[in-house]
Amino acid sequence: MSETLDTNDQPDGVAVADVRSLRRGFSVGGAATLSLAAMRPLTGLTVGTFLIAQAGFASWLAAALVIVVMLIVAGVFGALASHWPLDGSVAAWTRQLLGERCGMLAGWLYLSAYVVYLGMLSFFDSQRLWFLLGVNAPTQVQGVAFAVLLLVLATVLNTLSRRVLTAILAVAVAVAGIGCLVFGVLLLGHAQRSFTDLFQTPSGGSLDWAWLSGAFLVGLAWASANTLRGFELPAEVAEEVREPLVNVGRVMVWSLVAGGLLSLFAMISLALAAPSAEAVKANVNASPYSVTIGKVVETTLGAGAARLLAVMLVIVTFAALAVCQLAASRTLWTMARDREVPQHRWLIGLTSRERMPLRALVVVAVVTAVLIVATPDLTSWVLGGASALPLLIAFMMALVGLVVTLRRGEWHPGPWSMGRWLGVSAWVALVALGALAVNVAWPREVLFGAGVQAWRPLIILAVIVVSGLAVMQWAFRDGGVHVRNHGHVDRDLHERILLAHSATCSVCHLSVEVAEEAFWNPEAHVVICLACDADVIV
Repeated sequence: MSETLDTNDQPDGVAVADVRSLRRGFSVGGAATLSLAAMRPLTGLTVGTFLIAQAGFASWLAAALVIVVMLIVAGVFGALASHWPLDGSVAAWTRQLLGERCGMLAGWLYLSAYVVYLGMLSFFDSQRLWFLLGVNAPTQVQGVAFAVLLLVLATVLNTLSRRVLTAILAVAVAVAGIGCLVFGVLLLGHAQRSFTDLFQTPSGGSLDWAWLSGAFLVGLAWASANTLRGFELPAEVAEEVREPLVNVGRVMVWSLVAGGLLSLFAMISLALAAPSAEAVKANVNASPYSVTIGKVVETTLGAGAARLLAVMLVIVTFAALAVCQLAASRTLWTMARDREVPQHRWLIGLTSRERMPLRALVVVAVVTAVLIVATPDLTSWVLGGASALPLLIAFMMALVGLVVTLRRGEWHPGPWSMGRWLGVSAWVALVALGALAVNVAWPREVLFGAGVQAWRPLIILAVIVVSGLAVMQWAFRDGGVHVRNHGHVDRDLHERILLAHSATCSVCHLSVEVAEEAFWNPEAHVVICLACDADVIV
């Protein structure tokens, strides 16, 4: 050790409240930007088109139901993040609540969900780019080519500084918000029906059981796969958010409220201005990807407005692509840090200046590109459904762990808390997410193709689960002695310090500089760097 440290917090060591080795660079506004950029409320104008085609003008109720469910989930996740403000969110919480194996499986499901979702986003954005170039029906090869290009650009963006990334995402969020308001107001100016028509079936009748058990469920499946995904991302990067004990939960809830209201406004405005449900369905059937351009906007406001919307959608979807790749890379990086995936020593490499997980970012992009190539028909529809299933199951695993912990009386709330409503909210969220998962998984020709093709989301889910179990078997070989031990997380939080002097890690013997965080062991009187068994600087 180059300098001797006292055991006092001052002046040689200042205690810190959490365990991290990524640099803390997201303010409250930055975390909210991540969430809103991923949720893309402007896509209410495109998601709403498909919802109208399948469930009529009352289909916005499906999106509203999904938003309500996710608000309950966000409240519960805020309580979990306040107790464990760790990167990896769902995986980290599940690990603490149900054990390392369950945590590893939850992380694998969450990681897979976002890798598959990246495929959907990049392919949708590729279609819009070709539309702007004058190609209304690009071939599969053309779609894949632009999708891969977008993945490369997103990877480059994610290697820049967090300040640059946040600024770019802020522009995308502003575009999404302004787009929702401007296009919503313009569409309301061309409204062709009254507000009461928003509670009618596609045939024009009042809502009935046949609609609820049929068309509504189709719309609910599509809304579950596309509406406001990414609200939990502030928790996914909790170690990089300032004062995460209170800020993460707050950002998740209020971002979801803002994004939900903007998205619903866009959907309702679209429904009021659409010529008819039958006309919208005919357009979607003629060209499935017309919903990515805004066919109703083109019909109502003209081709110029449709092209402007396409430009705005390219911007916001690319931003969401970058954010979701960031989330997937952070999950992969934390799993590698915990030695839960093969080649973990290589995957944990961080860039020397910004400490970004470059190798994890590249792996996520490559796997996503392979998925796009391997799903030639209705790529975005299939990948959308396939990405929703593992995400919902990962959410449910964390909720199951919380319910069990609450029943045992072992839960200790953090600064962000739902109080006595936490238990009820956890149960409601668990049941609701289970119902949404079953509905998304249901093989439907209208969403995923005819015959065996309708089962593709379930097939992809099965591959994800089986591969996850195989990786788990590898990670926990020999009783799991190779996996990083997490039993110390709660006990040793108060022993993380900010160094007032330079020091040498007693494990890897690398220098730890002034003001960096390290683990101070008062019994052994040694300093251990946070990344001694994890980070490899590239």
